[in-house]
Amino acid sequence: MSLFDFCGLDFGTSNSTIGIFDGRQIKMVPLEQGKPTVRSAIFFDYDNHQCIFGQQGISEYLALKPGRLMMSLKSILGSALMQEKTFIDKQWVSYTDILARLILHIKQIAERHADQELTRVVLGRPVRFHDYDDKRDRLAENTLAQVARQVGFKTILFQFEPIAAALAYEQTIKQEQLALIVDLGGGTADFSVTRLRPASTHTKRTKNREQDVLANKGVHVGGTDLDTCFSLEFVMPEMGLGGRMHGTTGRIEIPSSFYHDLTTWHTINGLYTHATRRALEEIYNHAVDPTPIRRLMSVIEKQQGHKILNEVEQAKCFLSSDDHTQLDFRFIEEKFLIGVTKVQFETVIEEKIEKLLQTLLMTVQEAGVKNNDIDSIFFTGGTSQIPIIRKRISDCFPRATFVQGDVFSSVGKGLILDAQQRFLD
Repeated sequence: MSLFDFCGLDFGTSNSTIGIFDGRQIKMVPLEQGKPTVRSAIFFDYDNHQCIFGQQGISEYLALKPGRLMMSLKSILGSALMQEKTFIDKQWVSYTDILARLILHIKQIAERHADQELTRVVLGRPVRFHDYDDKRDRLAENTLAQVARQVGFKTILFQFEPIAAALAYEQTIKQEQLALIVDLGGGTADFSVTRLRPASTHTKRTKNREQDVLANKGVHVGGTDLDTCFSLEFVMPEMGLGGRMHGTTGRIEIPSSFYHDLTTWHTINGLYTHATRRALEEIYNHAVDPTPIRRLMSVIEKQQGHKILNEVEQAKCFLSSDDHTQLDFRFIEEKFLIGVTKVQFETVIEEKIEKLLQTLLMTVQEAGVKNNDIDSIFFTGGTSQIPIIRKRISDCFPRATFVQGDVFSSVGKGLILDAQQRFLD
């Protein structure tokens, strides 16, 4: 076993990173197009019977290459779905095996850069995989550990993602401070109130930092949930959500289950069945306005669900900087465009923002400090880039300095720093 055969792995809902230590310094491994992040996606290419990972896999799928795209796998950890199998390229494959292929891909890239096998890992995990169910939360961590062993890791430790982000931020400070770590990712939001001090002041006595972590909390709200709200409000009604159909007792509402499945990455593929198509034909024949249903039928027939969500995700990103954007669905129907303003988007996600703020303020309360005691707020995670969320959080802490960390790599950097400390000391 090599002294430096360890890594820090941040397997995220939307993006993943991995860091290594070469004996002199930590390094974030370039995973895709020279960047230290890779989209947490796997595309099963049916033509060539191979797996294509990351953004390349998403692009192949959106180009209508025959195959199956799997994303947001972290969000189903702890659910019954992880124990099931799904039909891919003429064979049944378990969801744990799919997850293992993705993590093994990341591990193998890191091993090529480290020029050695990696057998020890500190894995990031949200404070809560599931908001209220402790059993499912434990199951999620155990499943992730099981997959890590399956791909060759022999020693597996976990660290809360906001604590890892705090360790990364701590490398940049020049004086002691009380920090609120805000990690807003694709699947979860995590918060930590932590006492930080410059790295140069650390001693053996201060290596155990448990006393510095005053509180941790998390909630299952992330960027993918905002995408779902966006799609259900602005896109799905144009495909029949909320519409009416003629029933035996009069007009009834069109079933909404199709639309909810069409707004969630890991449930979309389940719609591409003969049963769904037959059900939609029946709805079309009885719809008061069949035009939106015809669009939905086309999406299911051409398997364009992920293409819709990709457009929604891009529109959300544009509205972080622009006051207005237009979703382009001309791949479904000629001249099918939907305009959305930033104000409309902010209104739709208000309930999710309130849930984030409640959890954040509970974290500070549980830490036994007041809002004005917070010296700095450290933002990381892709969802932290949404202006209205940053503003609402900032308004709660008028005395604090606001620091933007590396959006996608802060947690990964903290995990390899944590691994360095735990495996070398």
